[in-house]
Amino acid sequence: MGTPTSEAARIARVYAERERTVPAGRYSLMEPGTLFIEQERERVLLDELSRHEAVPMARKEILDVGCGAGAWLRNLIRWGADPGRLSGVDLLPERVAAARSLLPAAVTLEHGDGARLPFADGRFDLVLQSTVFSSILDGGVRREVAREMLRVLAPAGLIVWYDARVDSPANASFAGISRRELAALFPGCRMRLRAVTLAPPLARRLAPRSWAACRLVGALPFLRTHWLGIIHR
Repeated sequence: MGTPTSEAARIARVYAERERTVPAGRYSLMEPGTLFIEQERERVLLDELSRHEAVPMARKEILDVGCGAGAWLRNLIRWGADPGRLSGVDLLPERVAAARSLLPAAVTLEHGDGARLPFADGRFDLVLQSTVFSSILDGGVRREVAREMLRVLAPAGLIVWYDARVDSPANASFAGISRRELAALFPGCRMRLRAVTLAPPLARRLAPRSWAACRLVGALPFLRTHWLGIIHR
């Protein structure tokens, strides 16, 4: 097992390389495949939050682990969260800086490691992670991050989970998380997971031609690449 510090350094290198090689606009909402994925994910997540009585959000303390440039935090504000009750942490300082430029000043943003969260025990009603664990290849570090998420979660709080459930054959720096591993990462917790997200290469190919085709193909469970759901004690 590596250390959180060595794994963090590896992840930073991978993301720096990705910045150099991924085509500009690949993840923009102006790209039809990305928009299709984003809208489905939003619909399913809001349904799950409603099922678990996590809305309205105005009085919820919320943490986004691996907040990046703040896309999820901006969505949370749009869904009714109070910026003064939102926090985000990210490993990469340039992404924290980008989030700061796009978010209200009231949002708390920290440059830090998910394995060592700079927050008090039991502080947050919602703890969100989106495609963080699939970027962590070291099993021990994954366990550290999961423990930290549980540590800062309020006793009746919810973890919002969105991440890959399958590996990417084209990306050796990316590893999916099975339902069995999720149960091991969060022992004793209950979870409700839904398979979502049409495989992104297919979405990028089909969406410019036909959203109906995306919906039809995306109905096939084996072509859905991610888990989205709620984890709680």
